[in-house]
Amino acid sequence: MTDVKVCGLTREEDVAAACALGAAYVGFNFSTRSPRRVGLGVAPRLAGAAMPGVCRVGVFVDEDYRRIEDAIEAASLDLVQLHRTLRREDLEQIPRRVLAVAHAGRDEEIPPGALLERCAGILFDTAAPDHPGGTGVPFDWFLLEGKSWPVPLFVAGGLSPDNVGDSIRQTRPVVVDVTSGVERSPGVKDRERMRRFFEAVKEADRV
Repeated sequence: MTDVKVCGLTREEDVAAACALGAAYVGFNFSTRSPRRVGLGVAPRLAGAAMPGVCRVGVFVDEDYRRIEDAIEAASLDLVQLHRTLRREDLEQIPRRVLAVAHAGRDEEIPPGALLERCAGILFDTAAPDHPGGTGVPFDWFLLEGKSWPVPLFVAGGLSPDNVGDSIRQTRPVVVDVTSGVERSPGVKDRERMRRFFEAVKEADRV
């Protein structure tokens, strides 16, 4: 079964709704570059809205280790998602498992095997590093077709209720990651779109 990560969450009610629909991961964006950025003050309430057993993910770009540690504490993060070239130092300094990120088609961004094997997974997104957490544009899934990885594969980038099934059938990810495809506006989720997204994932898994 394909797990779902709902990212860019900014409201407690949306966190609760995502969990009720079956999300395995909920994501909070702490990057100053993102219109979905959440502050440390609201982070504990968002984290508290997540059901037990749901993985809380923090999204970061160029934040320093102190800022990342503050967010880990505030949001009780289980996983840190880094939208930058992964360094050995990141794995040594960040006190949580790291989800590596690469932009589809840019193989030079994929961490070397020894680093990648220490990660919680690798997430492929659309090539738009200035817009972490929701470009709204899918990439060509053919770029991942038939490839395998030593860690779980996460697929993001413009996923929606209308195309997530095709993405699953072509890339066979462990996790699909949705942000803008289930929103009314940046950071504000649409309950009906979320419901349709989860239904589309279940339908694709039946094939």
